[in-house]
Amino acid sequence: MFGKMVFAARMVLGIFYLLSGLNWFFGFLPMLPHIGMPEDLPMKHVVVSEMIKTGWMFQTAKLIEIVFGLSMLTNRAVPLMLAATLPVAFITFMLDALILDDIWRWMTGVDTTGQLLIAIEDMVVGGLMVLLPHLWLMICYFSYYRPAFAWKTEPTNPCAGAAASIVTVERAARAPAGGILRTAFYIVGGFAILLQAYNLYLISGMIAWR
Repeated sequence: MFGKMVFAARMVLGIFYLLSGLNWFFGFLPMLPHIGMPEDLPMKHVVVSEMIKTGWMFQTAKLIEIVFGLSMLTNRAVPLMLAATLPVAFITFMLDALILDDIWRWMTGVDTTGQLLIAIEDMVVGGLMVLLPHLWLMICYFSYYRPAFAWKTEPTNPCAGAAASIVTVERAARAPAGGILRTAFYIVGGFAILLQAYNLYLISGMIAWR
């Protein structure tokens, strides 16, 4: 079951990132930012508008998303890409997770309960659907990161060849042992996969087929 869940997590995460990255260049999700978008297209977050205005920052992020998506789908350099793109996943989550203003407006009677629930749903579907499967996969591949947590280390000469290496990295990741921990691991992973699958379902309804 572990291998199948990892495969499913890679697929749903890879498909999402690939669609998100390609949309910037081809605009098949017309309500989301893309190169040919109208100037008055409403932006969900101000920071996105500012990134687009730089002329390179948002485009670079989308190219990274494409590379990451292909990495997940082809199972190539997965541990490296998961670590390298974690800041992107975290920022994506934070853009949707900061709902303190929404909670305050609800408490003061400015917003309705329905509006607060929409903000919470956006935080879960729009934020967790990226970060949660990302973190879960990093746990699955933790054996590749374990040497980096060594407290006291010695440098190795990169010109000395593979024989100079002082660490051994396991080739395959393993599910954590222990009853409760193991159960929680699978529950979190299953929820992350289903959450991203639901997000892809929503995205499929937004695609403008031409």
